[in-house]
Amino acid sequence: MHRFLITAILTAAFLSLSSSSFAQRLEIPRRHEKPPGPPLSAEEAIKKMVVPEGFSVEIVAKEPDVVNPVGMAIDEKGRFWITESFEYPRREAGPGKDRIKVLEDTDGDGVVDKTTIFAEGLNIPSGIAVGHGGVWVANSPDILFMQDTDGDLKADKIETVVTGFGRDDTHELPNSLTWGPDGWLYGLNGVFNYCNVKYSETNPNFDPQHPGFKFTCAMFRIHPRTREFQIFAEGTSNPWGIAFNGDGEAFISACVIDHLWHIVESAYYIRQGGPYPPHTWPMRSIVDHKHQKAAFCGITWFDSEAYPEEYRDVLYMGNIHGGCINADIAERSGSTYKGRPHPGFPAPKGAFEHDTVRKIGEGDDAKLADFLTANDAWFMPVVQKVGPDGCLYILDWYDRYHCYQDANADPAGIEREKGRLYRVVYKGHENKKAEDLGAKSDDELIVLLGDSNVYNRTTASRLLGERAHEATADKLKSLVLARETPRTKKIQAIGSISVMGAVSNSFLSQLIQLDDRGPYSDEILRGWAVRLGGDNPKAFSYSLYDLFLEAPFDRSLVVRRNLAAWQQKVPLASLSNKPEDKQQASWDMNALSKILTENESDQMLAHVVWQKLLPLIKSSPQDAVCELFNSWTFESPEIEPILERAIPVLCERRSLDGGELGRLISDTIDSEDASEHLKNSVVQSLNQALRQGQLSPQQREELHASLKKANHYLDERPAIAISMTLLGDEDAMNLVRRSFNDSKATQNIRLESLQALVSAKAPNIVKDISDSIGGTNAPKEFRIKVIEAIGGVNDPEIGKFLVDNYPTWEGDVKPRVIEVLTQRDSWSISLLEEIKAEKINKDVVNLNQLKRVASFKNDELQDLLTKVYGQIRADQRSDRQHIINQQRDFLNGTPGDPHKGIAIFKKVCGQCHKMYGEGAEVGPDGSRETRYVYVDI
Repeated sequence: MHRFLITAILTAAFLSLSSSSFAQRLEIPRRHEKPPGPPLSAEEAIKKMVVPEGFSVEIVAKEPDVVNPVGMAIDEKGRFWITESFEYPRREAGPGKDRIKVLEDTDGDGVVDKTTIFAEGLNIPSGIAVGHGGVWVANSPDILFMQDTDGDLKADKIETVVTGFGRDDTHELPNSLTWGPDGWLYGLNGVFNYCNVKYSETNPNFDPQHPGFKFTCAMFRIHPRTREFQIFAEGTSNPWGIAFNGDGEAFISACVIDHLWHIVESAYYIRQGGPYPPHTWPMRSIVDHKHQKAAFCGITWFDSEAYPEEYRDVLYMGNIHGGCINADIAERSGSTYKGRPHPGFPAPKGAFEHDTVRKIGEGDDAKLADFLTANDAWFMPVVQKVGPDGCLYILDWYDRYHCYQDANADPAGIEREKGRLYRVVYKGHENKKAEDLGAKSDDELIVLLGDSNVYNRTTASRLLGERAHEATADKLKSLVLARETPRTKKIQAIGSISVMGAVSNSFLSQLIQLDDRGPYSDEILRGWAVRLGGDNPKAFSYSLYDLFLEAPFDRSLVVRRNLAAWQQKVPLASLSNKPEDKQQASWDMNALSKILTENESDQMLAHVVWQKLLPLIKSSPQDAVCELFNSWTFESPEIEPILERAIPVLCERRSLDGGELGRLISDTIDSEDASEHLKNSVVQSLNQALRQGQLSPQQREELHASLKKANHYLDERPAIAISMTLLGDEDAMNLVRRSFNDSKATQNIRLESLQALVSAKAPNIVKDISDSIGGTNAPKEFRIKVIEAIGGVNDPEIGKFLVDNYPTWEGDVKPRVIEVLTQRDSWSISLLEEIKAEKINKDVVNLNQLKRVASFKNDELQDLLTKVYGQIRADQRSDRQHIINQQRDFLNGTPGDPHKGIAIFKKVCGQCHKMYGEGAEVGPDGSRETRYVYVDI
């Protein structure tokens, strides 16, 4: 009855926040504080929007010209390519009703007056990019390349580039296809959308034996010429939106967890959920602050003279639940960035009359915290981009349902007839027809590489890369190496050179030497030289090794971070002209050592180095130990977290000499420079590995002999005594036994000592336990933990000890005793004999415990169990599924009351669960886990 009551209460709370599958319209959708009201016309919507003083919002397109928009790209003619989805949130793959539409402003008045349907029959096309002779579309499970070969603006040729993207969660589909500064096409995928991506049979990289790229939340990229697919980085949550700043660094916005991330090649970031690969050291976001609510969609790095200076070099992000455009500034911090909120924008008169407009400061000095606030619950900004005129364009899905759960619960309630495209303009702006950049010559495009408008320079870079003229490539290289060329222009030129396939050894060599030894110093360009070397390994040669590691070492954190990322793609050992060197993982470890230790501390650098070091430790543990001895120094603060993580990996390697492992641990403990945290950490890692049986018998013998040489550890460092006990050392075992029996020692030390004795199968444990917890003299909490810990001791005397003391122990201790007694057959016999003799009440054993006892293969036990309890049925009730179906039908067919449901949640569920910021953090957060709780219920 109690269990049913809990289920009923959770069900009521869930019903208050969702609707049934029978299209029960939600009165208050998720993340809304009140009913959203009726939709506004586009004209009414822009009147309610609040933007900084001097700005205004214009309608570029509205329904029916744009409906249910998801993705957007702007081509070289200034046309808007928009994907429209009527299938969302459909999970099934296959043909659908969705389409791609081209929107044009033919007369230059700033308003779309021509629409063309480029392609139909799609199924939630969640990302789009134009370039290299066609249109790239994310249409899960595929990335498509669609072409118009006869000039009628209709797709008549379709190529599947890769396939295998998931559709488990269709608001986390592959998205945000964006051209990178290196000429590759980048995209994102969400944390609950599982993928196994493979090349299509028409892809030149197709290999029927390829295992596939298996991932969830990740940034991926595709080379537009070679069609190569790569995982660029992994982690975050449901990322949606990619932006590259002026130095070519990638930033993404994400939902639920932190909203802003600096993404570096090969790095692994904190995940919203799901398992990490073993020994992953995830990198965190670049922000400590939060904006209102936590659903972000779209991001762009704004740079254009169309706005005043304080609005440039700013990351603008669509905040769906907040109904606004947030603004952050990312500033260099070592090899990464630190994000901070924009200091605020001048507020127009009456701005703060709206209760949804956030402000910074008070009184007449108050500023707008956000660049745009819609004051309309239907506003859903999904894409933000800088257009040909230098203004910010915002694509608006426009729907009352912001959350995937609402769309799944009530697909018929999704708004499928509205959508808008807005332009935010500064005073004095005049609309005019966009230039056709594709009609410009290469020389004209080279000039545009340095344009103030980021749209012009990135589009020019892409077009030059597509054309791939050899003479132009030479001009671009000269431009990059010229001192007077602005860095932003150089980076755009580098992207064109790279995607052309025109990167050469001599060009890389000159680019790498842009420091005090060369014509001028620029660490950003040297970092790009490293990136180009990784993407173009055929252009790299052993002669460049000296420039990286043998000459005075490059002290730039940016260069070293890129070199660490590059290491996996072009191992330095492979560049040697000596065959014997090519197999020496120590070369690469030495390079990583120099990358990490030659300069000041940098956490991002340490994370990337670890990502590269981990596979080397796994493949060559002996070399790893030697390198840790010879090259690494505790004087570098980033070495400690690396070594701390290396020890557990080394303990898993059966090929590693146990004596060498012991020497590494001994040297760490003896080091005056190593911190106490590190010393304790490496020993605890060793102890965990010993408890889990990870080391072979030979390794254990070698390790024991190595550690035995330092007997002073036993008295000075209790954790080493634990290690030696786990290795079967009698002296250590006696020392640990004394620690357990020492009533003056802390409970943690005593319990750890007991666990070591149990794991080591030490003799006389029953006597030790009897002396320590017999009766009620020892603290109750300590006795409970000891009782729970002795489950690993296979000794019949344990059962006798527990049943003998059972009557003397407190009521809340007794259930723990019963749980332990029913874990082994010999102990269960002791318990059942006491119950049969009516010394213990038979009702103290629950059904699950009886089923466990009934599963033991012991005839004496089974006979005794039958005499005491009769026949125990182990199968499930035949009507169990029927009851589940009844409850599901009830939930699906019963409307919820949001007001009563919220009240129940606050009173009951909120004692353990947080939802949208309210409640306690004991169980899962209902804001994002409700759909799974619902299924479990």
